[in-house]
Amino acid sequence: MSPGATFERVYHELKRMLAEGELPPGSPIEPALIGQRIAASITPIRDALHRLTGERLVEAPNHNGFRVPQLTEAALRDLYDWNAQLLRPATRHIRPGSGERVVSAAVAEEKDVATATANLFIEIARATGSAEHVRAIQQLNDRLAPFRRLEAVVLKCLDEEYRSLVSAILAAEGPDLRRRLASYHRRRLGEVPALLAVASP
Repeated sequence: MSPGATFERVYHELKRMLAEGELPPGSPIEPALIGQRIAASITPIRDALHRLTGERLVEAPNHNGFRVPQLTEAALRDLYDWNAQLLRPATRHIRPGSGERVVSAAVAEEKDVATATANLFIEIARATGSAEHVRAIQQLNDRLAPFRRLEAVVLKCLDEEYRSLVSAILAAEGPDLRRRLASYHRRRLGEVPALLAVASP
């Protein structure tokens, strides 16, 4: 396998481990142990960890090793609130007839409600035609992924909530979609302490 291909494999595997909670918040990341788990040498692991540090998915406090960030309540609220602020103006770009494209693109690789919702938000951002808007939502998706995975433990009726968002997009009803997105984010902001509690090792 080429060095570039090895790096990409390691990078995506580390992202998966972070998203799925295999590396819990606050835990140190030992490159040697990771190497044993995913059959990779130290160099591509360190390179991937440096990239993930730049993406704020990993921390390197005082350049003394790597660890998984442990968010405070205020920090997690900021992430959910920023997600809401980015999505709200994007909804104004969903026009009659474009909703089906947004939804069909989002559900093409649907695996679970957390993944489907993340994909849906990407497609809402894509409707703006702005690559920067898409990148910003993707980065938020990555940082919120471990918490979206745990939302099912804390919140009820996630499938129904997701379907209500899809219905509003298909109807191209901007005000209704914005109300539903506001409700989506309010529910999570209200459960930030519970989400952090179940995320803790």
